[in-house]
Amino acid sequence: MMLTVLIALEFRYSLTVVLRSPASGRTCHLGLLVLLAGCGPHLPQGRMPNADSGRIQFQSYCAACHQYDGQGMGDAPPLAGSPWVTGPDNRLIRIVLHGVRGPMEVQGKTYDQEMPGFGQILSDSDVASLLSFVRRRFGAPSESITPAAVTRVRAANPSRTAYWNTRELMEKQ
Repeated sequence: MMLTVLIALEFRYSLTVVLRSPASGRTCHLGLLVLLAGCGPHLPQGRMPNADSGRIQFQSYCAACHQYDGQGMGDAPPLAGSPWVTGPDNRLIRIVLHGVRGPMEVQGKTYDQEMPGFGQILSDSDVASLLSFVRRRFGAPSESITPAAVTRVRAANPSRTAYWNTRELMEKQ
């Protein structure tokens, strides 16, 4: 009798073995516990609240242009080490809420590309998580950006629909 064996690893902790007999069509599920050293309940120390949320927001909205490593691509400027990332919170929040267009210098190179704003689709908490992730990953260690800070910037510009330009952002620090 020939048996078909299917093995599926289910979320790091259990291994399911399925035995299937082609003759009878019957299956037998055998659940086995897999103990993986170092996996499981041990979380890294100093974990930032909402870090996973910020990472997911970054991957969804930013990485296509700025790349996962923050080095930028083509006409999109790098985020890694950029003074636009490490600069004032309000400026960075404005960029994400309303977008930016026009020439922008980063690491000695001028970029002249449009970045859309995400204020219409991201909540204040989402923007705070995203920017806290970006700062921690690509800037210098700094305090997390809070949802309250995003709320203040959004409230200060309630009717803004136009993208910011770099001159406005530099003046409004």
